[in-house]
Amino acid sequence: MHREFQTGIRCKRPAVLRIGAPRVSLGQAVGRSLFARVAGTLLIASTLVLGQGARPANAACVASTGPGIPAPTGLPTGISGFHARWYGQSGYPTLCPGGRSTATVAFYNSGSLGWVSGRMGEVAYLGTWGPEPGQDAVSPLGGDGTAGSLATGWPRYNRIAMQPAPYVGPGQVAWFQFTIQAPLVPGYYRLYLRPLIEGATWLEDFGVFWLVTVLNTDGSLPTQSGAVYSPLGYSDLSVPTARGTFSVHLIKERLADVTVRTLTANSTDCASDCPAKPLAQYVAENGAYAGMNGTYLCPPDYPACAGKVNSYDYAVYNSNLRRWINRPALIGQNSLLTFNGAATAVYRRSFVYGQNASLMNAPITAGITMFPLLVQDGAVIDSEFEQTAVQKTRGTKGAIGVDGTYIYLAIVTGATVTESAYVLQALGARDALNLDGGGTAAMFIGGSYTVGPGRLLPNAIVLTKP
Repeated sequence: MHREFQTGIRCKRPAVLRIGAPRVSLGQAVGRSLFARVAGTLLIASTLVLGQGARPANAACVASTGPGIPAPTGLPTGISGFHARWYGQSGYPTLCPGGRSTATVAFYNSGSLGWVSGRMGEVAYLGTWGPEPGQDAVSPLGGDGTAGSLATGWPRYNRIAMQPAPYVGPGQVAWFQFTIQAPLVPGYYRLYLRPLIEGATWLEDFGVFWLVTVLNTDGSLPTQSGAVYSPLGYSDLSVPTARGTFSVHLIKERLADVTVRTLTANSTDCASDCPAKPLAQYVAENGAYAGMNGTYLCPPDYPACAGKVNSYDYAVYNSNLRRWINRPALIGQNSLLTFNGAATAVYRRSFVYGQNASLMNAPITAGITMFPLLVQDGAVIDSEFEQTAVQKTRGTKGAIGVDGTYIYLAIVTGATVTESAYVLQALGARDALNLDGGGTAAMFIGGSYTVGPGRLLPNAIVLTKP
């Protein structure tokens, strides 16, 4: 909606092992004893630190592995069918860029059926799982060299490991082992996994993951991407900030893995009775997997919008038409976010861009103006002296953010525009721009709405994947 027509809201993990001599529970001893009878000496493993460090990428960078996570107690057994219980794992590795580490995780067969290697419908694997990288998705931390994955010896790009023993019977433990390779870009990466019986069923999800810290080449820790961890894909988070804690619907993706498209329903500038369509239609028409509403608009249910229904006062670059819609609006006081593939640029005032011929002639793939800019270079922008009363009123607020690595599409509930800026900053956005909210708020991912559908939209933002 237009700024002058904004409305308000509508719409266990176990403790870490102690350093020193490990204490072995009865369950651990029994499980290992049973397992050893089947697997023999090849599967003997320690309860303490099971991972092995990687070779430093250079003399200044030294890898390490944290303490292991011990097994729980009181495990059930003999549950009808295929079942598993998490039984402990090695520690989280800290690696140099390109370095490798061996990880180990144990699963206890709590079902009534055995796991049989080499037999479809009975063999146990570990599969990639959500939220990062996602079910059966490629991980940047390993694979078999296919589908763009690293060649680290995994059975397949989305199968991390296979049971190491020919047979794992009920009440026995399988110790899965696999290699992780650090990406070349320093940062914090997660690998979620889940056991399955290939060709039959996924087993229980215990939220098992590895946090992999990739150091800078000088051995220092990488900068945290934000005060609040957020997984890739969609999440519904509670985000603490200096202004309070707020609920956030978030879509987060690596800029290198998606294409950002800004789209309009109109192919020419429009001042009244402009075309508009649901967010799901934008997603479907563009083969996208996710999307969100765009700028403020003049909705048909506002009496003051008579004669200018579904118009919007903001410049939006139509990624399909490869040109600006409402181009004259670039010469104004609103803010601007542009994309050229994974590269981004932000302008506090869009006229800086619109009056610069070299910038206007530079290639872009997406772009959108709005008001106000929320975050620039990691700092919250003080724009309250320019905001309307509705923007200062708590309600549902939309935003788009980037940090050089990730894109953030966010819908914050119960917040002012300034409070939504603090949320984007807490999530790690380096630059962030306000988007419409209230009754227009809509977010779509994986075939369904997570927010909305809201109003029909004259423009939207969608994400496509190769």
